[in-house]
Amino acid sequence: MPKKFLIIGVGALTCVSCAIAPMTPPQPSSVPIIERQEKVTRIDERQIPAESFPVKPQPPVAVPSPIAEPSPMVATIDKRQFTPIPPPVAWLPTSLLSLRNISTVPGGIAWITLSSQSDTSPKIMYQKHRAVVLRHGHGWVAIVGVPLDAKLGQHSVIDQETGERYSFRVKHKKYKTQRLRIKNKRKVNPNRRDLQRIEREYLEIKAALATPWKTTSTSPLPLILPVQGRFSSPFGLNRYFNGQRRNPHKGLDIAARQGTPIIAAAAGKVINTGHYFFTGKTVFIDHGQGVVTLYGHMNKILVSPGEIVEKRQIIGRVGKTGRATGPHLHWGVSLNNTMIDPILLK
Repeated sequence: MPKKFLIIGVGALTCVSCAIAPMTPPQPSSVPIIERQEKVTRIDERQIPAESFPVKPQPPVAVPSPIAEPSPMVATIDKRQFTPIPPPVAWLPTSLLSLRNISTVPGGIAWITLSSQSDTSPKIMYQKHRAVVLRHGHGWVAIVGVPLDAKLGQHSVIDQETGERYSFRVKHKKYKTQRLRIKNKRKVNPNRRDLQRIEREYLEIKAALATPWKTTSTSPLPLILPVQGRFSSPFGLNRYFNGQRRNPHKGLDIAARQGTPIIAAAAGKVINTGHYFFTGKTVFIDHGQGVVTLYGHMNKILVSPGEIVEKRQIIGRVGKTGRATGPHLHWGVSLNNTMIDPILLK
């Protein structure tokens, strides 16, 4: 694979001040019914006179009554035992109501009011990925993440169960440009061995961000800031490293002192942890409904894969591992497998 292609492809998942890599009616059985046959001794009738075969009277055939007699003992079935338990419903927090007033832009959010009056959450799909759906009043709202490279104009989502489509329009937004100087040239132009490592890590990071959609009984949103500090590099920056253009920044960099505690932005399950070429020591947390958060450049990781964490639980400490110019946290947020501006959901 050409070297230039790999660097740019991986850069899409990385922050570059930190450069983070970047579900027919049953048919009758076809099996033949086998009737029981009595064992019969075969006799050669030609050797015995016909009168030796008297006709035996046949027993009367019992004709079933057209009316079934009630059984004296009838088992009473409690129908409540067979009532299906509805899946949990996550309600829309009032703090998210402001999202319906913002413009839908690349790297942003689309607020979609659904017409479904179902008691169960509609299955809303956008670009082959399921979106967050929350109960609001007597209806439902879908909160959809829009890719940073989304084309301007009309987009749509579809209700997989009813086939109904909902349209929204993506408007233009101009993101700023940032130019950075990196002393370690390998972090800008990795060598062959580095590229092999980056390719392996790219697949691992991609799998973590694409964690399967899971139902939640509470809303996975909003999120809280994982650390307090200055926003050193906002989401969406057009980046240049040592004069070379790289893919836009798909996270939020928060500058903080080395060792500052980093907390979970919401309750969830740790999907993976690792020490990566670009993002350094990194933690991925699945919050359900396709919401995954990423925490990069840690100095120390304090959780393990498979661990359940609570909101505000300390998961690590600020550092400058990976491609970083100083101690800070690279915070990434993925909705429906799409990296979006984290600031929108806090």
